[in-house]
Parts: sequence; C-alpha cells; structure tokens
Amino acid sequence: MTEHDLIRLWNDKRRQLISAQMHSVITLAVITVLAVMGYFDSASDFAKLFALLTLGTIGALGILTQFAVIRESKMLIEDLGKLDQLSAIGKSIAGSGQYLVFTQVMMIGFSVALLVGFGLVVA
Repeated sequence: MTEHDLIRLWNDKRRQLISAQMHSVITLAVITVLAVMGYFDSASDFAKLFALLTLGTIGALGILTQFAVIRESKMLIEDLGKLDQLSAIGKSIAGSGQYLVFTQVMMIGFSVALLVGFGLVVA
C-alpha cells in the first residue's frame, strides 16, 4: 500500500473510533439527565437495574469496538513506519503508537469510573 492509502485508512479508523462512541455518549446523556432530574429516586429497582445494564452493555460493546479499531490502527502504524520517505503527516501518524495506547488506558479508566459513578447515583 502507498502512504496515501495508509493515511486514508488512518482517517477512516479515526472516524470509526468516533462513531463507535456515539451510541454510548447518547445513552450516557439520557441516563445522566434522568438521574439529575431525580427520576431514579422514585423508580422501581427493575428500572434502575435496567438502566445500569443498558449503560453497561452499550458501554462494553462500544469499548470492544474501539479496541478493535485501535488494534487495526496499530497495524496500520506499523505498515506506515515501514515505508521510505514519508511526508510530515505520514511521519506524525507513524509516531502516534503511544497515543493509541494512552487512548486505550483512558477508555478503560473512564469507563470503570462512569459505571461505578452511575451505579452509586442510580442505586
């Protein structure tokens, strides 16, 4: 593959990573509004559990998708790094492997914190 092809794939992976987060963000926003407005105060235990399970399921599936995109992006970075005479943007992308690792760590940390936080709020 050429540098141009790999950069185009990189941009596609970035779009996939952002898209994989959208359903989690929307679900999180809805549940946050419901919790802040006090709807969970009088909700049944079933409704609270359903909200937690929904958030957990959507979050877990979103994270799995994001991990797959990151794994593929790491391979793309390796391929890009093997090419000679990279442009400035090609060099920048080829050197962003640590950023992907940092992104994975942050996703895990924030996901656990959000799940625990909402568990405390909804419970």
